[in-house]
This record gives sequence, C-alpha cells and structure tokens, in this order.
Amino acid sequence: MVLKMLRLAALFLVVCLVAVSRPAYAHPEHNEQQEAAERQAEAANGSAMHNMAAMPGMNEEHDHGVAEGRPTTFGGRLVKFLGNMHPFAVHFPIALIPASWLALVIARRRGHAVDVIRAVIILAGVAAVGAALLGWLNAGFALTDENPIRTAHRWIGTSLALIVGSIGIWAWRHTASVNSRAMTWVLGGTTLLLLVQGWLGAVLTHGMGHMQF
Repeated sequence: MVLKMLRLAALFLVVCLVAVSRPAYAHPEHNEQQEAAERQAEAANGSAMHNMAAMPGMNEEHDHGVAEGRPTTFGGRLVKFLGNMHPFAVHFPIALIPASWLALVIARRRGHAVDVIRAVIILAGVAAVGAALLGWLNAGFALTDENPIRTAHRWIGTSLALIVGSIGIWAWRHTASVNSRAMTWVLGGTTLLLLVQGWLGAVLTHGMGHMQF
C-alpha cells in the first residue's frame, strides 16, 4: 500500500515538473519567434522607405515643401519676420487702451490734470495702428479667410486700429477733448471691443475651449 502511494506521488511529481517546465521551454521559443517577427517588420519598413526615397520626385517634393516654409527673397523674409512680431505687438494697445480709460475715469472724478493720460492715449493710437499692420503682414492680405474666427479677428482688429488711431489724433489735436465725457465713453466702448478681439485672438492660438473652468 505504501509502495503504491509512493509510486502515485512520484508520478504526480513528474507530471507537475513537466507542466512547470513546458512554459520555461516555450518562453525562449516565443522570444525567438517575436524577435524574428520584429526583424522582418524592420526589414520591410526599411525596404519601403528605401523604395520611397528611390522614387523620382519624392526628395524634390519634400525639399520643395520645406523651401516653401521660408521665403527665398529678402523682401519675403522681411515681411514674414515683421508679421511674426504681431503676437507681442498687440500687448501694447491691450495694456494702453484700458489703462488710459481707467486713468481718465479716476482723473475726472478727482479733478486731476490729464496731460499724462493724453500722452498715453496718443501712444495707444500709434500702438494699435502698428499692431494692425503687423497683423495684416502675419495673416496675409485677404478680405476673407477659411476660418470665420480669423476673419472676425482680422476686421475687428482693423476697426480697432482705425478707432484708436482716430482717438489718438483727436487727443493730439484737441487737448481739451481728453477731459471730456465723450472721450471717457469712447475709450470705455473701445475697451469692451478690445476684450472681444483679445478673446478671438486667444481662440486662434489656444482653441475654442481655452477658457473652460
């Protein structure tokens, strides 16, 4: 009886050892098969890339696409360089217009002199016109764009340049106009329009959902 149990135990042990050892033997084989498949895939990809490179016109088209990204003439590079200055140039009118409006509101309530505010308004007009011109160089000279947000941004920005530029000329030629109620209301309305324009610019840069809470 004991001998029979020992035989059964030995048989069970052999079966267990075989069951455990089979994955150990299969694992190297699996790795070898996987490595072989990866080598075949790499060879196929390398062959495909070589065939594409050997096709006539492929390299020329790629080089032509890269070359189109940068103008070849001095005038074209200058226009592109100036257009790229638009994103930081807009910060000047964005800061100067609301600052001049708030300063004028405070100055009118307290009866302070507005000579410094007049200089800020004139500077805001110059900055707004300059930022708009750089924006046209950046986006190209077109009446409409495929993106309606860009079209709205283009023409609201142009309108702001005309409005703020006119305000600057008004303040420069008529000193007393700076201390008028009309100047306060015009600057306030321009500030609201500037907020809309800034939001449109942020949408073009960061996407429609850039202000999600």
